[in-house]
Amino acid sequence: MSNREEKSAVLLCGHGSQDPQGAAEFNSLVAKIQEKLAPRTVAGAFLKHNSPDILAALQDMYDQGKRDIIVQPVTLYNAGHTKYDIPGVLARFREIHPAVRLRYGAPLGLSRPVIEAAISVIQSILPDVALEDCKLLVIGRGSADRAVADQTINLCQKLHDWLDFGDSRYCYSHESVPLLATGLTQAGQSHYPHVIVLPFLLFSGRQLSTIYHEIDAAEKKYPAFTFHKVPPLGPQDFIVKAILQKITVAQRLT
Repeated sequence: MSNREEKSAVLLCGHGSQDPQGAAEFNSLVAKIQEKLAPRTVAGAFLKHNSPDILAALQDMYDQGKRDIIVQPVTLYNAGHTKYDIPGVLARFREIHPAVRLRYGAPLGLSRPVIEAAISVIQSILPDVALEDCKLLVIGRGSADRAVADQTINLCQKLHDWLDFGDSRYCYSHESVPLLATGLTQAGQSHYPHVIVLPFLLFSGRQLSTIYHEIDAAEKKYPAFTFHKVPPLGPQDFIVKAILQKITVAQRLT
């Protein structure tokens, strides 16, 4: 690690959650990144619900003498929080401290480690049956932004090619179609007795709880089928790797 890299700090920015488990998962991820990047200063911050908020965390780094800060969003999609909300906070901070250098990383997207993370959590709950008897249902974030919605379609295709389930389909939690309710109904009327349901989320939270509730309702409605709930990607090593890759790219920005 160069002396320049040691002097720069890294701020990991999460959305925040009203679910204590979601915040704990994010903080666990921050601790793993801190360990990987030591002795550099690494901290975590949230857009909402938890503390510290991003502006306060940036100010704390500034008060520590940091004038070169890499701000890495811990997000899967290049959607509103990543495109507008976090940059808006950074713009306000630059107004207060115009001499500070802020380098902004890219969302995690569908990088290879993210795909591997999804495969890992799927494999953690797979039943002991032939994969040809399983249907994968990927639940993505809906959006009016076609690029955001298409990320779910691309993820579904990549996972199907890798895992070779009997069938793989996608749906969305909101905004885009088909919606989750439609996806679950189609799964409950299919030829595959085991339905592997992957909410494409990083952490636990209200959205995950809502999705799980709908899955439980579908299992009661279609008792001949078993619906297997996949956990969020979480602070696993593949996600650590994905974030470190994005930090490395941001580091090169002028």
